[in-house]
Amino acid sequence: MKWLFVAFFLAYPLLVYAGLAWLDARLIWLFVGTVLLLRSFAARERLPLLRRGLFLPILCLGAGAALIGALSNDPRSLFLVPALVNLSLLATFGATLWKGPSLVETLARLQTEELSPAEIAYCRSVTRLWCGFFLLNAAAIAAFALWGTAAQWTAYTGLVSYLLVGLLFASEYVYRHYRFRRYLGAPTDALLRRLFPPREAPGGPR
Repeated sequence: MKWLFVAFFLAYPLLVYAGLAWLDARLIWLFVGTVLLLRSFAARERLPLLRRGLFLPILCLGAGAALIGALSNDPRSLFLVPALVNLSLLATFGATLWKGPSLVETLARLQTEELSPAEIAYCRSVTRLWCGFFLLNAAAIAAFALWGTAAQWTAYTGLVSYLLVGLLFASEYVYRHYRFRRYLGAPTDALLRRLFPPREAPGGPR
């Protein structure tokens, strides 16, 4: 179910754009609300305790948006869903900055338990970077939803924003290897080792 939801979310802008040509916004909202509700409850028990506290507020926000959209039958209300998703990601990442470890540090420790103080601080900085991105992306999506055309919203939300996510992820990934020269067996290690050879430690090569 997880991967079906991911596919649904990625295709959401195109599905909405195409669906509005055939259906009322109210019917699409009922479908979207049902999918979000099922996914939320399916994932709730797997959330870490800290982020589980965000579950109810985010669920209420999503349910309220779905209810308002269904009652108003306004197609533009559907365009705000990706903005709400970005705000929920902002809340999830931001909560880990308030009470650590940061989300990026948690992900890093899935690969290695040994993180230096500099790497831990870097993880917090990257978590802040993603928080800033989610905030700006939500604002851009909302602007296109409220004042742009449906085609402009679809182009940004369904293409440009994904390219920006990929660019940010790739840029941070390359910079991280340039800065720390830590290689943990990823498929890209051979290339990155050539670009950024490991630094020599006092006792010999690292």
